[in-house]
Amino acid sequence: MTRKHLGIVLLIVLGVATVGRQASAQQPAPPGELSRALERSNLSAESKARLRSKADEVVGVGVAKRDVADVIRQGAVRGVPAPELIRLLDVVGQTKRHGLPPSPVADKIKEGLAKGVPPERIESVASRVAGDLASARDLVRRAEQAGVRVEVPGNRERAVETVADVLGRGVPPDDVESLAQRIGGSSRGATMSCFQAGTQATGDLVSMGVSPRAASDTVGTALAQGMNQRDIERLPERLAQELRCGQAPEDGANRLREQIRSEAPEIRGDHGSPDRPGKGRDGGGDKPGRPR
Repeated sequence: MTRKHLGIVLLIVLGVATVGRQASAQQPAPPGELSRALERSNLSAESKARLRSKADEVVGVGVAKRDVADVIRQGAVRGVPAPELIRLLDVVGQTKRHGLPPSPVADKIKEGLAKGVPPERIESVASRVAGDLASARDLVRRAEQAGVRVEVPGNRERAVETVADVLGRGVPPDDVESLAQRIGGSSRGATMSCFQAGTQATGDLVSMGVSPRAASDTVGTALAQGMNQRDIERLPERLAQELRCGQAPEDGANRLREQIRSEAPEIRGDHGSPDRPGKGRDGGGDKPGRPR
């Protein structure tokens, strides 16, 4: 092949490659979750544009794109007007702007939309959840000041979400703070994961019909007796056993506290067991408590 022919071949190859790149650039990128959610809605072009602008704004402050898309998708299915969806997305965005985890707020909005709850009521509930998150963040900060240590950064946010959920179930902030003081004042096991477990157990007991005061007293009694995190997590299970025996929730909680006070540490496996000897009260081999 002559040099002239070789040059012609190279020009043809380069031309084909250039055309291919231009054609590829002209092809639209696959639509993302937000685009698909908007495209499938019955909103007008103007409403879609306004909603897309708000969605991009909320995603820009750090809210998960999937949460935003799910809100739009659920709203579109229920025929919620764009202005209402924009207000709901604003609640999620403001939550994130205040440095709070936005997922619980977004989840509450999605739940309300899925159930067909009126948007104004959803907005009110979502705003309350955001307020609980703010209160929970303050309580978690006080827990740290009381000596509760954060093992890994993610534990702090999970604790905030758990405390907010428990506040939403009716547990007073003072009871949560008292729990933090108990845990923070212990020589061992004063961790954020333990605080989260104690708070979660309190909320679970309340959900089972125990009054907030009796629930927090039950968890407090367990902590005073030196129960470890796994034992605390089992308290709702132990109460369920009492309820299956015909006890009323308050009576069952009273009986459970009596059992906890009467238990010797070895009954809970705190000083070891035939299977795992030598494990101390905070050891990884602790066995959960058993009702007597």
